[in-house]
Amino acid sequence: MTPEPLKVYLDSYGCQMNLYDGEIVSSLLQADGFVITSRAAEAQVILINTCGVRDHAEQRVLGRLRTLAALKRRHSRLIIGVLGCMAERLRESLQDQIPEVDLVLGPDAYRQLPHLLKGLISGDEGIRGYSTGALRETYGDVQPSRREGINAFVAIMRGCDNFCSYCIVPYVRGRERSRPPEEIYREINEAVAAGFPEVMLLGQNVNSYRHEEVGFPELLDGVAQITGLKRLRFLTSHPKDLSDALIERMAQGGVICPSLHLPAQSGSDRILTAMKRGYTSEKYLTKVEQLRSAVPDLALTTDLLCGFPAETEEDFRQTLELIEAAQFDDAFTFKYSVRPGTEAAKLPDDVPEAVKVERMERMIASCRQQANASRKRMIGQQAEVLLEKVSPKNSSEWSGRTACGRMALVPGEFNRGDFVRIRVKQVKGFSMWGRKVNYE
Repeated sequence: MTPEPLKVYLDSYGCQMNLYDGEIVSSLLQADGFVITSRAAEAQVILINTCGVRDHAEQRVLGRLRTLAALKRRHSRLIIGVLGCMAERLRESLQDQIPEVDLVLGPDAYRQLPHLLKGLISGDEGIRGYSTGALRETYGDVQPSRREGINAFVAIMRGCDNFCSYCIVPYVRGRERSRPPEEIYREINEAVAAGFPEVMLLGQNVNSYRHEEVGFPELLDGVAQITGLKRLRFLTSHPKDLSDALIERMAQGGVICPSLHLPAQSGSDRILTAMKRGYTSEKYLTKVEQLRSAVPDLALTTDLLCGFPAETEEDFRQTLELIEAAQFDDAFTFKYSVRPGTEAAKLPDDVPEAVKVERMERMIASCRQQANASRKRMIGQQAEVLLEKVSPKNSSEWSGRTACGRMALVPGEFNRGDFVRIRVKQVKGFSMWGRKVNYE
């Protein structure tokens, strides 16, 4: 009698690259006979794919692992694995903190996961704790097992060479290595053929993509020619590497969406220097002006970090000034947290937590005000929305995004993946609301 295939539950935390890595892991496991389940209660293996960029993300994972550890003490045959950036950073100490964890694997060791799980299942205790980060993978030959949706993530490169003083990424994901264009085109063709109209290219710094003579603007040219692709997005772009050639490609439009995520982090040149960001606030705003001139309907989003060591109220005031000048459509805001092993970890974490919280609240308020104003400017305008799902708050409405990435709600009966042209009537919370144009 053939034994039933083992069921694996995979939970991914963090950024889009982590979600993409989850799809790589699922593909590798399914190819080796495992079954991916959406129900943790029926799984023999639970894998937590982690983020290590912020302390808050790691604390969430540790809380989840403690809950799983208690479950394992009641069901001893359960296997718990920790993958990803946090696993790479804490590979020496994670099992000391939570002994119930069986397996710890960094981002470059996923190919070995099926073999290691089979060893643990067969009772090979020597496998417990295995971890590696030496291979510097790209997983270029692995077709991801994609989740349902309309947007397919495609990693064009892995790792980072920037070594910003606060950031752990180069230490846990390694140095930059770019995939060959042909691999990328193949993966996108397969995603489009599978019904994904939109693709997002991923990299820690897509602007520095280079494979032989092909840089990022040339790669965009090639991707834009793929038959059936309707929308093309990418992240993340580093301001110091945002080239004139890339801005020219964005200005040409076509399938390249008029949206850009351009992390600013701070408006203080003193703090930007300490962060090793490689630009000044003036240079950042000059790039923003150039972008808006070339792409008038651009939606610009960013990352902002407050409470970096030695940040004064004057430094923070300059960040607020940059926010006002840049007119961001949205922002991800963070409080500084020490990442052991980074250069900034050597500095005193001398901004009080209460001050960090208060500054982040002010950043959020400023960014929300701008984002709301940006959405309100769309009232009366038309926009094409790619529908993603039925609105969770109103089953008679669908939600989706415009080419600029703004969320929109549309009443009516539709299907996922429909493109609908609407006229924006009002703003509801963080979303625009509009009717299909032919309803008017």
